[in-house]
Amino acid sequence: MNRLWRNVCRRGVGRKKMKRSFLAACFIAVLAVADFFQCRAAGLQVTEHDNGDGDVEAVMRLLGADTPEAVDSYDMERFTELLQNPVEINVATGSRLVASGLFTQYQVASLLDYRSRTGDILSYAELAGVDGFSQERALALAPFVSLVSDALPGRTATKTTKVRNDLMLRTNLRKSDRETEYAYGLKYRFGVNDRFEFGLSANRPYACEEAYPSGGSFHAVYYGRKTLGKLVVGDFSLRYGQGLSLWNGFRMSSLSSPESFYLRPSGISPYWSYSGEGSQRGIAADFNIGRFVVSSSVGVGGLRELMCGDKSAFISLMPVLNAAWYGENAQISLTGHMKTSDVEEWGRNAGTGVTSAACLPSGVSGAGVSADFRWCISGVDLFGETALDLADMSVAAVAGTVFDAVEDLTLAFRASYSADQYSFAAGGRFYGGKMTQLSGKSGFGSSVRRHSGTFSADASYYPDPKYGSDGPGMQLKLLLNYTIQISPSVALAARLSERLRNGTEKNRTDLRLDLKYASGDWMVQMRVNGLYNKSLGLLGYIEGGWKPDRMAVYFRVGLFRIDSWQDRIYAYERDAPGNFNVPAYYGRGCWGAVTFALKVSRRFKAYLRMSTIQYPWESPTASERTPKSECRVLLSFAL
Repeated sequence: MNRLWRNVCRRGVGRKKMKRSFLAACFIAVLAVADFFQCRAAGLQVTEHDNGDGDVEAVMRLLGADTPEAVDSYDMERFTELLQNPVEINVATGSRLVASGLFTQYQVASLLDYRSRTGDILSYAELAGVDGFSQERALALAPFVSLVSDALPGRTATKTTKVRNDLMLRTNLRKSDRETEYAYGLKYRFGVNDRFEFGLSANRPYACEEAYPSGGSFHAVYYGRKTLGKLVVGDFSLRYGQGLSLWNGFRMSSLSSPESFYLRPSGISPYWSYSGEGSQRGIAADFNIGRFVVSSSVGVGGLRELMCGDKSAFISLMPVLNAAWYGENAQISLTGHMKTSDVEEWGRNAGTGVTSAACLPSGVSGAGVSADFRWCISGVDLFGETALDLADMSVAAVAGTVFDAVEDLTLAFRASYSADQYSFAAGGRFYGGKMTQLSGKSGFGSSVRRHSGTFSADASYYPDPKYGSDGPGMQLKLLLNYTIQISPSVALAARLSERLRNGTEKNRTDLRLDLKYASGDWMVQMRVNGLYNKSLGLLGYIEGGWKPDRMAVYFRVGLFRIDSWQDRIYAYERDAPGNFNVPAYYGRGCWGAVTFALKVSRRFKAYLRMSTIQYPWESPTASERTPKSECRVLLSFAL
């Protein structure tokens, strides 16, 4: 059954073709219903996911990252929140689906069209068969979406009133030989029926000199159901095209899986983060006009600082306009943006002929335009973008493709150009061996291939000197990930990366081995990591966990011997939701951490993390390190 869905998606079946073949459409619908009831009869229907304190592997799979250290803290924060509160794709509006960041615009258009023709999506196998999706993409989306439906097969769910009223409080205490520091933060959100939402966050980091919060964000958003898509007031992110012209937030510097070769633009998205960094503050809206979506926004630079009490902050404006067309298997959009000078400087230069940029009028400090496309034809995904910076009249471009070469091999290629960099990348994903049923799991995605992995090569050329070289800079990154499922409960994963440069630090070799055991409520993971750049750095740890229905306990201990800062090793640390913790280990020492999560009731969850890092051994070359101990508490209330 799953192979049938995969073949249907690979052939790029569009709406026109399905209209021409009504019998084929009916046949597929019957198979979907049969698959749904077959799964229910066998007890294999996937239900709501219980991800405890956040599944970092699910976020990595969604973004195409091969390691947690490559994921941005804000992306980890917002997608972890979706793990706790999955998007209900059978009732959510199109604007709400796009704003989640899980789908592209044309995937949303395909999803809404499928819902209108065949009814609610009742299984993840059915989602994999929707035009624009695949079995791999459905598997990546599964933890983040809910298939809740009160409708019969072939019908759509009724819309019922749903009110969300959530509050999260966190506090951190860190003690070292020299001082004791504290930090705290809060998040509050109120929402009704995916139509209205208000979010507020505040944060006081360790480095803050004042007792009150120094960072945070807020937003109020209304989702329409017809012409008006959404209206956002407050903090928001803008993500258009492939990120050449306008992209607020994270972009992966190292390409790994095919999913990392291209970006999934989400347009306007409300921003809700502890830090408040990496977003715009102002007003934004998008409108649906047939197959067109028009987005506009005005960000007010300096407003965040002014609202935080900095009366010396300068105000500037950044208007943005995007117009996009979405077809059955394609999308095209045009984006234009402009940034004014500080209002005070604008006033001084008005009428004097003084300009802030050689090619821009007075009062404008920056501007740009871009055009992007994405086209899926017969299972081959093509994407690209061209951008023009009007300040210096420089051009940048990116183009690439992702396709299934054979049954178990997906390939990806990507080339980019800008005034200061040329790059070309190639990579892919492979599978082999028989299917293995994972211990303690059932339903869609509970079986994996015995052999799987990804590979990539990324070459860059810089016309100007870089990395300490006398001439043009050059860099080559190589990456190989391989996982073997030894048994239903044991897997061995290896990651080898190599970075070559023509300047200083010519090579950087990183080898990581992970042995994982998972069965029922228990898990154990062991890691050995070696990195060579200036010298040899070594790190290893063992982690055990127990996760029954209403609680989870994880314990980790580790050792490291890293005498050079260039050989520092990053290792993701399990933490409470909203606390993305990726410390860099350096020196000679050991550490330990305990993470505890408790679901007291349906409305109240509590998280506790205690950790310590010690340096009992002196390094002949590493700088002096200060031992530290930390305690973090997070309380989550569904009011």
